[in-house]
Amino acid sequence: MVQGKAQKVITSKYFVLPVAVLSVLVVSVILYLASIQDLIILPVSDQYIIEGYTDDVNGGRSEITEMSNSDSVFVFRFQLKEGFYSPYAGFSVTPAASKLFNAGKYNQINLCLSGTNIDRLGIALYTPIPDEYNINSEDENLHHSYLGISEKKTTYQIPFNQLKHPEWWLDLHQISASEIIKPDFSQIIHVNVGSAYAPEIENEKTLNVYSISFTRNNNLIFIALSVIYLSVLMLLYLFNYWKMFRKTKKAEITIAYKPVEIETGNQSNDEICIDYINQSFQNNDLTLDLVAKETGILQRKITQIINEQFNCNFKTYINRIRINEAKRLLSQTDLNIGEIAFKVGFNNQSHFNRVFKKETQINPSEFRDNQL
Repeated sequence: MVQGKAQKVITSKYFVLPVAVLSVLVVSVILYLASIQDLIILPVSDQYIIEGYTDDVNGGRSEITEMSNSDSVFVFRFQLKEGFYSPYAGFSVTPAASKLFNAGKYNQINLCLSGTNIDRLGIALYTPIPDEYNINSEDENLHHSYLGISEKKTTYQIPFNQLKHPEWWLDLHQISASEIIKPDFSQIIHVNVGSAYAPEIENEKTLNVYSISFTRNNNLIFIALSVIYLSVLMLLYLFNYWKMFRKTKKAEITIAYKPVEIETGNQSNDEICIDYINQSFQNNDLTLDLVAKETGILQRKITQIINEQFNCNFKTYINRIRINEAKRLLSQTDLNIGEIAFKVGFNNQSHFNRVFKKETQINPSEFRDNQL
């Protein structure tokens, strides 16, 4: 029985249609996110300029010994030397023709690397500083992160939210550590990859860059979509189950429809008018005036009797009898709804449907389905 009810819920149009719409929306979002292609900036690309840098601007003596770019790998060799208190070397990738990297659709930077005599790198993204900050417009907004690497070829992911202002940059611009100048990753000026603090210098270091790209990690979004999708499915199911199988709270009038004989000599006015209505409810011309004429009881008295016994008016009482009998016919016969409507005293099916739903909160076809 429970399995049958569950099948009715999940096959009803009130469940199927919303689920179909929701599924289309979820699939559309997934397909859109999956269609976003990675933005590859290394190894080879004519769209970008690769430039090396060292600590010579700070009085250092570090040297770049090789920068070579092929179809499969960008090789960066350098040697750190004494001269600056923290020797460094690195390279910068900048869009050609004064354009900017547009990484607004992405949420992380991927690097496939291997290194010799290198344990740690610094990865930095530079974006314009918004006008509302009182900082030299020629300066750039810097967000960076450190990355430990090994001699094995490995792919690393750095989420954008892991990129922070370095301390020296905060000190340079007299900004507190709690203040963040939010970067606009749709306008990246250049990407820097350089050596971080290295305890060993004076030996040549090699960095092999197999790829650098901006990508999307959609795992959290897909998990959130799955949770939302399943939650909405469950709510739709429970709502439709409740709507389809809820019990009416209205007090139903139980009437025996077996014809009874009217013995006016031994019956009270109450019994006479009620019995007459019970026998004549199928008559679609049954009115208060007709009951009064046939029973000899005043209309006002009939109204009073019905109100006292059933707490409703004449029309409501007749409709409840008719709906009660209609429910019996719907559950026990194969008569179509139109035939049942006329058999219980309604002039047309549409009026019958309105009265039925008002009394039971569901339409006749739903009531019949629920009895299966």
